[in-house]
Amino acid sequence: MSILNRSGQGAASFSHEFYFNKKHPVKTFYHFFDREQKNLALAALFFIIKHSPVWAMPVVTANIITALSKAVTQGTVGIGEIRVILINLGVIAFLVLQNIPTQSLFIYFLATSVREIEGSLRLSLVRKLQQLSFSFHDRYHSGAIQSKVLRDVESIRNLIMLSMNSLLPALVTFLFALWMTLSKQPLLTVVFVVSMPIAVLVIKVFRGKMRETNAILRQDMEKMNEHLTEMIEMIPVTRAHGLERMEIAKLEKQFSVIQVNGVKLDVVSAVFGAINWVIFQLLQVLCLAVTIPFALQGKIGVGDVVLFQGLYGAVLNAVSTILNVYPELERGIEAINSIGEILEDPEVEENEGKLVVQNVQGNIDFKNVYFSYPGTTEHAVQDFTLSITAGQSVAFVGASGSGKSTLMQLVLGLRRPNQGAIFLDGKDLSTLDMRTVRHHVSVVPQSVILFSGTIRENITYGLKEFSEEQLIEAARMANALEFIEQLPKGFDTPIGEYGSRLSGGQRQRIAIARALIRNPRILILDEATSALDVASERQVQIAIEQSMRGRTTLIVAHRLSTIRHADLVVVLERGRLVEMGTYRELVQKDGFFSRLVALDESPVIRN
Repeated sequence: MSILNRSGQGAASFSHEFYFNKKHPVKTFYHFFDREQKNLALAALFFIIKHSPVWAMPVVTANIITALSKAVTQGTVGIGEIRVILINLGVIAFLVLQNIPTQSLFIYFLATSVREIEGSLRLSLVRKLQQLSFSFHDRYHSGAIQSKVLRDVESIRNLIMLSMNSLLPALVTFLFALWMTLSKQPLLTVVFVVSMPIAVLVIKVFRGKMRETNAILRQDMEKMNEHLTEMIEMIPVTRAHGLERMEIAKLEKQFSVIQVNGVKLDVVSAVFGAINWVIFQLLQVLCLAVTIPFALQGKIGVGDVVLFQGLYGAVLNAVSTILNVYPELERGIEAINSIGEILEDPEVEENEGKLVVQNVQGNIDFKNVYFSYPGTTEHAVQDFTLSITAGQSVAFVGASGSGKSTLMQLVLGLRRPNQGAIFLDGKDLSTLDMRTVRHHVSVVPQSVILFSGTIRENITYGLKEFSEEQLIEAARMANALEFIEQLPKGFDTPIGEYGSRLSGGQRQRIAIARALIRNPRILILDEATSALDVASERQVQIAIEQSMRGRTTLIVAHRLSTIRHADLVVVLERGRLVEMGTYRELVQKDGFFSRLVALDESPVIRN
């Protein structure tokens, strides 16, 4: 093995870019703005200007009414009054017209920031998902993960938009109204100050119930996504067995649960909104009742009564808007908690600072390895010791659950031993950057994963550089070149979703070609022929025998007839190594393996 350097001195970091603390979602939310402070500050500036009619219009209107009131009292309209009226009418025209450019600039800077935050959040989630251990993916269904990446990030985007469109205007309007009232009649500020605690009290009363209902609804939506994903994947099986009604009934039940909990949330939101509206209407009347005596005593003018009513109305409208969108704000906060289940999960594959592998020979040593899956006490692998020489082909056999596939995941570093160690060319895997190790390993899984595209794109998946000769040679070694050349467009033939236009054997050989074009030093074949018919199995078996030459090959075998040419056969039972030798030696030994072979070759079992 050749070691280049330590990860972190030349390898890319995949840590997410966001501060995150699930215990303080609001604090987390404001940290989302860290990288977009400049654009958001400009958006806020243009918003304040565009929003100026809300808090400036009462002042302008009050000036006009005061001038008119003075003219009525004097019985004549003087030049001064006309000037005041015309100037204020001009101000109104300006306040209205400036909304066109400032609204456009506000949306531009806000949208730029929000889309950047949204994209970065999704990228952070994707990066973290690529780092997380298999234990995490065992706990979460793919539908729930999709919901977090798509639906919950969208809710956070809405939360940011609501903050700029609701919280900011409320703050600006309140501060301006407070300043104007203090300058005109300080005693009236009591009315403004009293409004805020009442609003906070209303929020506090309903906050707990709303958060609880939002959390339940979010979890129900994730479950629905899980069931929907499974239903779509299972449609061929469902149709084949006539189980359509059963699947529809399952989803109908889930839809009903979402409907019930959705109605609960809507009712809580409606009651919240109704109480909020009634309280604020009463407060508006209170403001009018308080300002009238001041006007009658001559402490404020008629225009000032209109001014205070307008300012107070603007404040109440702003606060009312916040209260009305509060359910949406809670939904956004719950979405932050939801993506936190990914971003804060500690089960991450740590590669930073570890040795970067440049070349691999292929020597693998297991030393007293134990492994248990999370949540279980039973060992999937126990006290496993084995040395594999570079270039050797080793077959792992045993009943289902004996630990064969688990050992392959341990070799790939996708799971870590609880005890013991695994060495690659004399280096403990725990000291190596596994991302660089996997550049020298290829895997052909039991369930072939192909994507919608061409044969060329599937074989060369992830490769930046390759030659046509390499592509053809990989297909030839995988025993796939003949059928590929017979297709209408050869390597450029589209294969459909999940390779649906190919047979099972053809898909398997494409997967082998994808593994071989990388010229791996270690090749893992995880039950690569278990799901094939006899004819397809023979074609794939020829490909496997050709692919094993000159590289370390680990074979997880389901059909024992496929491992006759392996250099070494390792027999597992409940995670333990019980027998080891060549195929011929183990058959002649009349032990556990020979009984497995007898069962495998039995006509009854084969049928």
